[in-house]
Amino acid sequence: MWEKLGRFVQKYRRQVVAFWVIYVLAMAFLGRNVEVSYHFAKMLPEDDSVYTEFVALSEHFEQGSGGVIFLAAHDNSYFLPYIMNSWIELAKSIEQTPEVEGVLSWHNAVDLYLGPDSNDRFEPIPICDGRIDKPEEAEMVRAKLRELPVYDGLLNANDGTTQLLAIQISDTANYSKLFFPLIDHITSEAKKFERRTGIDIQISGVPYLRMVNARSIKSEINLFLGLTAVVTLVIMFAMMRSTRAAIIALVVVGVGVVGSFGVLGALGFKLTLFSALIPPLLIVIVVPNCIFFINKYHQEYARDQDVQVAILHTVKKIGGVALLTNLTTALGFSTFMLTSSDALIHFGVAATINIIVVFILSMTILPVIYSWMPAPKPQHYKHLEQQWLKDGVNWLERVAQFHRKKVYAGALFLAAVGFVGMLRMETTGNITTDINPKDPLVQQMTFFEDKLGGVIPLEIVVNSREPGGALKSNVLRQAEAFQRALDSIPNLSRSMSIVDFLKFSRQAYYGGGAEFYELPSAAERRQIAALLPTGKQDVNRALTSGLIDRDNQRIRITVQVRDLPRPEMMKVVDAVKEKADEHFNKEDVDVSFSGAGLIFLRSTEYLIDNLVSSLIFAVVVISLLMAGLFRSWRMMVVAILPNLLPLIMTAGIMGWFGIPVKPSTVLIFSIAFGISVDDTLHLLSRYRQELHLNGGSIGRAAIIAIRESGVSMFYTSVVLFAGFMIFLASNFGGTQALGLLVSLTLGFAMFSNLILLPSLLMSLDKVMTGKEQEVSLAELSEDDE
Repeated sequence: MWEKLGRFVQKYRRQVVAFWVIYVLAMAFLGRNVEVSYHFAKMLPEDDSVYTEFVALSEHFEQGSGGVIFLAAHDNSYFLPYIMNSWIELAKSIEQTPEVEGVLSWHNAVDLYLGPDSNDRFEPIPICDGRIDKPEEAEMVRAKLRELPVYDGLLNANDGTTQLLAIQISDTANYSKLFFPLIDHITSEAKKFERRTGIDIQISGVPYLRMVNARSIKSEINLFLGLTAVVTLVIMFAMMRSTRAAIIALVVVGVGVVGSFGVLGALGFKLTLFSALIPPLLIVIVVPNCIFFINKYHQEYARDQDVQVAILHTVKKIGGVALLTNLTTALGFSTFMLTSSDALIHFGVAATINIIVVFILSMTILPVIYSWMPAPKPQHYKHLEQQWLKDGVNWLERVAQFHRKKVYAGALFLAAVGFVGMLRMETTGNITTDINPKDPLVQQMTFFEDKLGGVIPLEIVVNSREPGGALKSNVLRQAEAFQRALDSIPNLSRSMSIVDFLKFSRQAYYGGGAEFYELPSAAERRQIAALLPTGKQDVNRALTSGLIDRDNQRIRITVQVRDLPRPEMMKVVDAVKEKADEHFNKEDVDVSFSGAGLIFLRSTEYLIDNLVSSLIFAVVVISLLMAGLFRSWRMMVVAILPNLLPLIMTAGIMGWFGIPVKPSTVLIFSIAFGISVDDTLHLLSRYRQELHLNGGSIGRAAIIAIRESGVSMFYTSVVLFAGFMIFLASNFGGTQALGLLVSLTLGFAMFSNLILLPSLLMSLDKVMTGKEQEVSLAELSEDDE
């Protein structure tokens, strides 16, 4: 098969090049408009209860969850006319933006006034009527805010020196290209306020977090591609001492990267934090294909001194094993398709397709390029004879021959240390878990948490089961008692519901004294309702909007939560649910929970469970593949053990050094396992050839396998190590952890395959003869001469 492929490529070189040129053009066209996802990566399946509750929230209430951006100004001298007027200008400018549905601040907040005449109705009186010209007017606004408990924690923080502004943005703007210019406009207006007053404005909220997330994804793709290309070029030149080998590898890489965007575009996938990793990942996957081909080509040419013969032999010798190595790598990524998470399914599908494509690319375009190039000169393949490489290979040979007991003892020790470390691993995951704690984004969120209590929405929906039932006295009393109970739970902001508006109405009904801020009785509610203006929602739409559904069947209690790690967030959510069980009668109402906080909590739990299952699936499938290839359970164990040990060691490092288990770090195991098996296949392929050639001498076969494959394995491992280390340049802690841990795992895997695997092979002579091993090992190459 592979000889036929080699002859076909040599015969139809122009057609092969034409095909790949057309492919690049087509992929460039398809990938030209691939967009960044404006949502947080969708992790939960659509039938998940937490996700369905989140969707139902938007269906039942006028405002969904997570569409609010918060601004805050903190200064002891805030209540001065020029500062307050600048705040009014800021709020009105934002309010006039088409994508903004409403702005709530003291500039448009109202008090209710009821005249003395029996025919008078409630009249909404603005707290601030236009510009503030005198210090006395500013002080009156401050005093009025103090008299209205409904605005505590909503327009101002409890410290009395922090003023808040909430911006409700439209769903259209929240999840489209309008998102970036809207945020830029809000930020620009905030900067104007800062320049006028000298007071810093803090910005936060779920939409703002998403914007920073989306922008970072977009910018980091170019950063990763550039750094990975440079590092690859430098490493290949340093190792192979050949500029043209490095440039040829980059040409192949370039085709693969263009293809990766084309695949995303063809499938309609958007760039998420996961799919954005595919282009740089392809670079570190394509380069090993190039290294094995170029190394083998140089070896064959050094022996035959004939370009066409060397190319044909190279394709024959590495074709089968290259196919298997790329398939196992693709299998490591394809396991993400089992998660039922859209983001990871898209990642797995796109990565798998691209890995197969770049394999075909490597095995067709490289023979064509080298067949047209001048024959290699001695300086092009003298890298194979570098003294330090010879010394390293000789050391590996001595270890496998004379120090196997030490190797096994060391492996057992590392496995034990890793296993103990695994027991110390902790699970976490929150919205900012992957962002540097020193990042202004996190510092701003911390400011809001300190002043407001949090910015991550937690929604409690109380369903009375019948239209109008939400305004019954028993339901309202239970909601009020529940809200009071929430005040005793740490890490929460003040809660808000229709109950607060009803208390506000009663306060106004009895003359405005703060002592009357209580839930009105049924009779009082009827009297108050009769006195409200006809356009009830216009009294303060920004305050009441979204607190009750259209049929008055459901009320919504909104509270903000700190961005806590998963264990602490679970305690808060459990405490909230416990209070709900205490204060709501299940015979009267149904209570459900939703919001961005729960979505992230559930997503972390769901992903970790599914990714662990996917890893187990990958290990089982690759083990079965090994069993089918090697036709012996002993050989399967020999092939799998050197690749499981690095996973155990990496998990141990995570446990010992406190690196938490979260979606981004769980990814490393499937990826690393799929890639690390490649070295095993390369070594065993050469081992089988030598068993056939030397009549079944196990020791000689193992030594020559190290000598022939060790250099390429070392080269590719260094490229992979350095390539994944590039991710340390990311702004996301999860991406940094992914790069660091995959690099460490692949580094461990290289030594495991170069030291432990040959030792195991040489120890097999006690239980299997060389002939038995030769028969058990599947033929991965067509060249056994």
